[in-house]
Amino acid sequence: MNKIVIGDLVSKAWDLAVKHWPIFVLLSVVTSLVSGFGVSIDAERYAELITNSSDPTAQVAMLSEVLQVNYFLVAIGFLLTIYLGYIGFNLYVNAYCKGKPYETMGSIFKVDLNSLAIFFCVEFVYGIIVALGCLLCILPGIWIAIRLWYAPVLAATQNVTFGEAFSRSWEMTKGHFWELLLMALTMIGISILGLCACCVGVYFADVIVNFMLIVSMFLLMPAAPEPEPVVEETSDFVEVQ
Repeated sequence: MNKIVIGDLVSKAWDLAVKHWPIFVLLSVVTSLVSGFGVSIDAERYAELITNSSDPTAQVAMLSEVLQVNYFLVAIGFLLTIYLGYIGFNLYVNAYCKGKPYETMGSIFKVDLNSLAIFFCVEFVYGIIVALGCLLCILPGIWIAIRLWYAPVLAATQNVTFGEAFSRSWEMTKGHFWELLLMALTMIGISILGLCACCVGVYFADVIVNFMLIVSMFLLMPAAPEPEPVVEETSDFVEVQ
């Protein structure tokens, strides 16, 4: 049984992030912008409410008064976020397994509609299951989240059915709960460090965290494939004595 060694995992994720960071940082920035579609704050009204109250609890309650929500744009942003998540997982897997995220720029946006639909359903159900687990009690939510952690990635990249995405994640994570919990805590720590780096570092931290997820997934897969070696281009010229 393969074990997850956090130090090795972070080292591999770091090397991959350093090598491929431009495309993935850009993807992370775009995703964060898209996810905020349809939600804005009336800054003047918010400043006025904050000035008139020094109670933090009251200030949080006031936030609902100044939030402006366009539900149509929120729905568009949600769908685009799912689409970018699907593309992102495939780019990460390609970078790990093939040594480069994509063949051509056009290939980045090509998707299998059936696979995308399955990914959407898996993401939606995964979110509901985890939320219900957390509502019942925090610990069951954490346990379920970790056991089904890889379901969305599998749905996006491994050509599996809806049920297979969950069942394969369940089998892969069997006996690895504590290792994965430590990995999750490490990811949180890396994200916090990125946030402390003038906030912009959070995007690079996001790349490291996602590569940790991908590397660990292949590590726990049965008969996990080794990444293909990247062959450097060489000249066809042969010197003749």
